[in-house]
Amino acid sequence: MVIHMHLGDETSVEVVELKKSLGEKGVKLEGLEKEIDGLKSEKVDSEKKVKELERKVGTLEVRELEEKSKSVRVEEEMRGKIDDKEREISGCKKKVNVLESELDKWIVEKKSVEGSLKESESKSKEMEAKITELEKEIDEPKT
Repeated sequence: MVIHMHLGDETSVEVVELKKSLGEKGVKLEGLEKEIDGLKSEKVDSEKKVKELERKVGTLEVRELEEKSKSVRVEEEMRGKIDDKEREISGCKKKVNVLESELDKWIVEKKSVEGSLKESESKSKEMEAKITELEKEIDEPKT
């Protein structure tokens, strides 16, 4: 019977230890459950943040595409304007060449006319001199 009582005491000590262990494990379990709930909440928050960031990235990508498209349009417009100006410049250069060519012709013609004018002036002076000489000859016999 002493052995039996001793076994009973050991069993009750063991039961107390098991209850204590069970209580500690229950506390740990509650802590882990709270930690799990916290992690689940953080996961939900993280997922919300990820979705928000994905939405922002999508918005930025759309904006970037719009800006690229706008940039391409502006670049094409500028190319068109540059082409127009280059054609205009080319036309002006052709006009300048034509005008320079005409100017050269006018310069040559002017020199020719100046030469003719000098020749005419020289002939005119000669004629005047002859007229004066002839008038003297006519007046000499009268006197």
